[in-house]
Amino acid sequence: MRTILFSRHGGYECSSKGDRRFSAFYATLPDGRTIEQAYQLDVKGYRKFGNNPMLGKGKPPLKPFPEDSLWLAYLDLWRTWAIANPTLLHELRELAAKHSHTLSDMFATSAINQARALATLLNEMA
Repeated sequence: MRTILFSRHGGYECSSKGDRRFSAFYATLPDGRTIEQAYQLDVKGYRKFGNNPMLGKGKPPLKPFPEDSLWLAYLDLWRTWAIANPTLLHELRELAAKHSHTLSDMFATSAINQARALATLLNEMA
């Protein structure tokens, strides 16, 4: 299988402006939280200020994380989602193939983004 790439533009859009099923704002974990809620509030530690994931958006975690640990925590949230949604993950591979084997997230401002996480998971499956 071909490697799935990720970029900010030009691939199959996985943000809320594209296919919302693959957006962290809409993708729901088995416990009912969205990935965005789990990451911003629970991983980064902003839940103590409320339940709105925007409380942590664009801000560093409240406690320091070793190098790459924040990315791995985000990836693990997507991995949990993927285990619960294998059919959607297989569909995403087919959709990426129709878009030069690339996933995109137009809102990505860092290496921690849904297109990278989903591409990583698809490549792990290959």
